[in-house]
Amino acid sequence: MSSFAILNTAFRGLSAARAGIDVTGQNVANVNTEGYTRQRVQQSATPPLTQMGLGRLAHSARVGQGVEVDGIARLGDLFLEARVRQTASGEGYASVRAAAFRAVEDVHGEPSDAGVAAALQDFWGAWQDVANSPGESAQGWVVVERAGALVDRIADGRARVESAWQQSRTGAGSLAAEVNTLAAKVAALNSAILDGSGQGGAVNELVDQRTLVTAELARLTGATTSGNPDGTVDVLLGGDLLVDGNRVTEVRLAGATSLDGAAGAPVHLEWAHRPGSTVTLEGGELAGHLSALAPAGSGGVFADAAAGYDALATAIATQVNALHATGRTPSGEAGGDVFTFEPGRSPAAGLRVAVDSPGQLAVAADGAGALDGSVADRIAGLGLASDGPDTVWSAHVTQLAVRSSAAGHDAQIATAAAGAATNDLLSHSAVSLDEETVNLMQYQHAYQGAARVLTAVDEMLDQLINRTGRVGL
Repeated sequence: MSSFAILNTAFRGLSAARAGIDVTGQNVANVNTEGYTRQRVQQSATPPLTQMGLGRLAHSARVGQGVEVDGIARLGDLFLEARVRQTASGEGYASVRAAAFRAVEDVHGEPSDAGVAAALQDFWGAWQDVANSPGESAQGWVVVERAGALVDRIADGRARVESAWQQSRTGAGSLAAEVNTLAAKVAALNSAILDGSGQGGAVNELVDQRTLVTAELARLTGATTSGNPDGTVDVLLGGDLLVDGNRVTEVRLAGATSLDGAAGAPVHLEWAHRPGSTVTLEGGELAGHLSALAPAGSGGVFADAAAGYDALATAIATQVNALHATGRTPSGEAGGDVFTFEPGRSPAAGLRVAVDSPGQLAVAADGAGALDGSVADRIAGLGLASDGPDTVWSAHVTQLAVRSSAAGHDAQIATAAAGAATNDLLSHSAVSLDEETVNLMQYQHAYQGAARVLTAVDEMLDQLINRTGRVGL
């Protein structure tokens, strides 16, 4: 090989080493950048010339022409990235469900002095006091007051459940809008990546950004991705395309806007261009919200809680009114309803106290006299009945606690799985300063070596050009 060819080889070595230093510097600069995937220079040896002009070179030992920089590789892992998206989907769903159960448990506040159970005990205790002191108006006033306090507590609990349902629906609507925004970002990044690749530019950073966005979409909706040969990706929800290259199909939230309306029109996600066409979600925070917003009996956290309050209100009114109807007031009249329901409202929200004075309380059995308190005693006994209101409420609270505990456990497992998947991806693709320091030293020495080759060739050419023929000098 001629000295001039060696100069070209040394120049290629300098360029490759400089490219390696540039990429190493980029890695170090982005060590704390979220979603950044470390990069490496891809190099290959340049083969020797076998032909020059119109003639083939002689068959003698020939040295290659140095090194080629083939590109800059992004050291990601498609399998680990897919696992991160999958576990993020599970974590998003489980965390929202667990949060919904915690919100409902906070509303119930059991056991506590401010809970419904305490109000029930006070109510039965007031009836027992009347049974022990029939004819005393003071105890009768306590019954009226305790009945009002119980009604208020039940109505307040259900109203707070309705408020929690509304907050969850508002959150779901915000997430649906965010899904459309993120999908548009993926489509824009697809276009940028396609253009950059077509022009021979580096698109690794754009791919990193797209990976972050698709992971966020997976956390929100359980979306999956499918790569295309041109470098773009499609995003799918339940097998249908949310993002197709640079095109986006938007979604929107539809269904009931109140808890009581959810039974007839469950809240759901649908395609914006096809009203009524439900989007199938396989996980994610949005699916968690839709699950919590579902009707009672269909996994709906808030609707089941509201149904518990309604069942309690119905049990109290039905059982207390039935026993009270068998008694007689101090004036000898048959007992009327202690509780009524306001038409057009749910039992818990519409429960009302129908008596407003001790004279309306029928505490004596028919024919037993005004000083009899047996009916009041039987009403007080509802607090210990196996099918009484307390039992109805206790069963509801117990079931809620069990489901909440299970949801919390699922959330912990999902969070641990998501964390493990993220750590695995980071261990493979995140920047290691120690590794980059070693690489930097390698490229630095390579650059120095190539520069030394240039110096040596320069000295050789100087000897050849300027000193050839000058014998003895």
